[in-house]
Amino acid sequence: MATPLNENRQGEQIIADKTALLVKGGVTEHTIRVDPDNESIVMKVNVRELSFIDMQKAIKSFVSIEMDGGIDIDLAGYWRHMMETCIISTEPSLSVVEMLGLSQFAGQQLTAVLPQPQDLLAGPLDDGSNE
Repeated sequence: MATPLNENRQGEQIIADKTALLVKGGVTEHTIRVDPDNESIVMKVNVRELSFIDMQKAIKSFVSIEMDGGIDIDLAGYWRHMMETCIISTEPSLSVVEMLGLSQFAGQQLTAVLPQPQDLLAGPLDDGSNE
């Protein structure tokens, strides 16, 4: 009797629907507060999902290895990259330059809905194998 093409010898099944492996391309809308003293003052932010390669590019935007082996981390570069790459639109409409000039409170709220630097470093820098 022949073994199905999607099953290997260990009983594992090869995924049949490859679309489950790909970025869905969806956009998630977030409502964030922009005034620490008034909960009703908000803005809308539409954020797209990152692919594996997008994540690698994001890491490159804020981590650099120096000649002496030291590591330089540029969080401003990271957040700028995330704003340019992940944010599809805002309401009110803001340019990247305007987002870079947000108040500390509004900036913290905005960055909270974006992928966090530690999340990127924990996954893509692993070797990807579990064998």
